[in-house]
Amino acid sequence: LNFTQEKRKGQRFSFLFDPPKAAWGINMININNGTVTISEELVVFPGYSFEQFQKTKFYKNQDGIRMIYLDEELMIENRKYIVSLFFRNGKLYMLSLICCDKRFSESDERKRETLHDDILKEWGMKKHEEYRWGKVSSDYDGRSNISSINIVYL
Repeated sequence: LNFTQEKRKGQRFSFLFDPPKAAWGINMININNGTVTISEELVVFPGYSFEQFQKTKFYKNQDGIRMIYLDEELMIENRKYIVSLFFRNGKLYMLSLICCDKRFSESDERKRETLHDDILKEWGMKKHEEYRWGKVSSDYDGRSNISSINIVYL
């Protein structure tokens, strides 16, 4: 592999070639410490507080008790996501990502779960993976008919 190392915001490597898809996971989620780069302005990690979130451009007077849905779809590693955060006792408990690159009818929502499974594979992860800092999973909730990638912090 031929690459040059640079210090650039949100990136560890500047590749001189198209890297294997799994390599993109290096920037999005650090499996060693649970840091997730959602955007240059929003990087979350175990222990990330609601107070820290309040200092970002994504804070719009949300109360930190209910699920917080970010107003806009965000591009993460060349895919569009609906991003939501759930805080418990002032600390980030769960980050939820719903890939919205493809549109699915209500009856086909389970196909989005398959898309999420494939995304996790691209990141070099399994459908359900546990780490010392938390867990990452691709889930389908039949009650709400929603598929999502969930990152839960311990």
